[in-house]
Amino acid sequence: MKLPSPYDTLAGCLWLPRILAKARLFRSGGLPAEYEPRFCHPVGVDGEFLKAFGLTKDEIVSAAAGTDEEAAAWFGGRLAMERIEAWNHVARNLGRPGFPLEERLPIGKATVYAHLDTTGIETVFEVLVLDEAS
Repeated sequence: MKLPSPYDTLAGCLWLPRILAKARLFRSGGLPAEYEPRFCHPVGVDGEFLKAFGLTKDEIVSAAAGTDEEAAAWFGGRLAMERIEAWNHVARNLGRPGFPLEERLPIGKATVYAHLDTTGIETVFEVLVLDEAS
């Protein structure tokens, strides 16, 4: 399964293409079993994304029924660009000291991503890109 990069954007927003892709797989029953427990889980990137925008899993799954253009119009139409820019700043830094997932990144590196050389990896996005390149 190939997901959009965490760094891809839609409506100017990081993570939106990726969460929509996962929601489409979820809708079709094609989301891999290892992704299901973490899809929109409150303690993960999906959960941080939902919290940042005041969205629910059901709203994202519903938005995923449309095209990217329809989802972008829905998403961008309800949010100020400043809020998206604030999220993008946080998203790029997830896992760094002082940002969400600061405590979870070292745990993930030692468990889920233990098969990777995460030396120098400082953010959740970096570890995801490294994992998906392997």
